Amino acid sequence: MSNTTNNNKNILIVSSSGTLRKRLDEGLKAIGYNTASAPDGETALIMLKRQKVDLSITSLDLMGMNGIQLCRAIIRVHPNLPVVVMSQSPDAQQVALALSGGAADLVSESTTPEEMVSVIEHNIERRVAPTRRIVSDRAETLFKTIRILTAAIDAKSHFAARHSSRVTQLSMVIAKRLGLSEDQMATLELAAQLHDIGKIGTPDNVLTKPDVLTDDEWVDVLKHPAMGSTFLAGIPELMEVSSVVRHHHENFDGTGYPDGLQGEAIPLLSRIISVADAYEAMTSERPYRQAKTHEQAAEELRRNSGKQFDAVMVEHLLSYFSDNNERKAA
Repeated sequence: MSNTTNNNKNILIVSSSGTLRKRLDEGLKAIGYNTASAPDGETALIMLKRQKVDLSITSLDLMGMNGIQLCRAIIRVHPNLPVVVMSQSPDAQQVALALSGGAADLVSESTTPEEMVSVIEHNIERRVAPTRRIVSDRAETLFKTIRILTAAIDAKSHFAARHSSRVTQLSMVIAKRLGLSEDQMATLELAAQLHDIGKIGTPDNVLTKPDVLTDDEWVDVLKHPAMGSTFLAGIPELMEVSSVVRHHHENFDGTGYPDGLQGEAIPLLSRIISVADAYEAMTSERPYRQAKTHEQAAEELRRNSGKQFDAVMVEHLLSYFSDNNERKAA
């Protein structure tokens, strides 16, 4: 079997059975997947903070938290990550329990790695398809709605007028230089427009405060990525957008929020928005500080490359300005 379509797809296998983990790990690697394995849910959740995973396969029976509890924990952090649950003897009750817990599928533990390929590919594709439907069927209506929501977000703070639109423009600049696909570009545009939607739930007195925020007020602000993700996760077509929004304040070195994801475990589109958001914020006036010049903002991005920011995204944005002799996107 050709492994071309499986290249760069990362599968996490979770089972308390060393025999089962080894069989799936070796079998899926032979087919062409990148695999990692964990003996329990707690270990799996730690691994998910540190590495990119496209799909997780977990046994129903685990030591510690069970497979359904693990599935729920994963979905809270990674709304767009398909989780396939395995059972020794699947039945209708287990299927209902797994699906209600957010699982994408339930299969028998006797499923061979070769048979698992169709399960993996189907569930990865199923999570991408809703965004494609948006692009093809409902783009105009959706984008009008998003523009209204974006205006509502920015209107809550007159300091941030048109912030979301400018972040979107800068994000698309990076995406084009990366050569992202049409589907990825569409998802990024939606996520960038909506990256601050969680601020709808932030108290007005915090968003409009013309001074440096107190520690307690920062706590309110820090809630907005998770809150925004929760708003969007209820819309099937925006599941991937929800995940991107949740993680746009994660730091590349794992010190960000809300989940402390690290490196490539942070969604690519979130890493793009993080850089665009920071540059736009630094070069915009605030009542409590002057806007940085392009040179100052560029230096700040470079100084934090590999720490707060993905260095690749920083380089693409700054190269764009250099190539075009510009200081900010129009």
